[in-house]
Amino acid sequence: KITVNASSGSHTSSDEIEIEVRNPNPPVTQVTDMVLEAGKAWNGDVIPIGISGTNSAVLEVSSIPPINLGYRLRYLMEYPHGCIEQTTSAAFPQLYLSVVKDLSEAEIARTKFNITKAIERLKMFVTRDGGFAYWPGGDDSDSWGSTYAGHFMIEAEQKGYYVPADMVKRWKKYQRNKAMEWRRNEHKYYNTDLVQAYRLYTLASADAELSAMNRLRELSDLSLQAKWMLAAAYIKAGQPEAAKKIIGNLTTSIKPYQEMGYTYGSDIRDKAIILETLVLLNEKAKAFDLVKEISNSLSNSSYWMSTQTIAYSLKAIGMFVATEKRGELKFSYTYGGKTINASTNLPVSQTALVFAGAQKAPIKISNESKGSLFVRVVSTGTPAR
Repeated sequence: KITVNASSGSHTSSDEIEIEVRNPNPPVTQVTDMVLEAGKAWNGDVIPIGISGTNSAVLEVSSIPPINLGYRLRYLMEYPHGCIEQTTSAAFPQLYLSVVKDLSEAEIARTKFNITKAIERLKMFVTRDGGFAYWPGGDDSDSWGSTYAGHFMIEAEQKGYYVPADMVKRWKKYQRNKAMEWRRNEHKYYNTDLVQAYRLYTLASADAELSAMNRLRELSDLSLQAKWMLAAAYIKAGQPEAAKKIIGNLTTSIKPYQEMGYTYGSDIRDKAIILETLVLLNEKAKAFDLVKEISNSLSNSSYWMSTQTIAYSLKAIGMFVATEKRGELKFSYTYGGKTINASTNLPVSQTALVFAGAQKAPIKISNESKGSLFVRVVSTGTPAR
């Protein structure tokens, strides 16, 4: 508070005003990570970073390669979402959050609120033809955005969320019309074959358009991404053998790229598409190899990812986790003078570590599971300068 003195003639008055001073520096994150074999223990320190009051730390223990869940999900949820892609990306992976980690009652409530709010917000994007515009109130539907938002609607509905029936009905009609009238664009960099394959994949979850799927399959120069996505459509349509013929000996390697429009894609997003197809085919070994590749990028906080890439990656890993039967994750940790025994049947455990003052604190972590565990201590804070 600041006292301001004002004088007028022989009168003097004093007023107190409050001024909020904000630190212009962005938060920084430091990570200590290791692989802890069964029966082994690790001793280290939790070191607060940044100004006192801004620092926090989380102990993350998982039976799958680290995916930087807290940081990546927080980025999606705090992003100033405006367009159809960003609105969908913020909510989509939250449909799978409960199969990845144990959620507190507060987290369950927040997740349900976020998903319900996103579904409600989608109404602002609906166009006259039943698709979704890129911006709220827009007149023209966006091809990729319409499919992406519709995909989210279908899966949200399958998980018990209320989605307006009329919005779904109009979207399905829009998708079918677009699927039947689609012709390959002469500009291949628009990725129109992937747009069509994704459209057919979402329709296959409801009512497959096999004639359109077969026409796309007959094209001789389909992109690698479109082939993997079309294979997923055939699996959803109950034709896994057709899917296996499409992908054959296709590579899972994608050359690095970043697309800021059209399908908002990247090499990591496309690997997530492939991962989703492998999960549907129950190809667990190949799928786990991709999980490791994707998690390597997710776990690197300095590696920038678009909202599309983060959302699709977390969603695909969530699908992988949901089909896996893993042993109980068991460990103990000693921190702040207390020893805590922890266990979960889910692949990720996250525990907030409370600082006592601004001093570093010792921590000991012991792996009591039958297999190796991935351990991360993630510290976050805002520096003074």
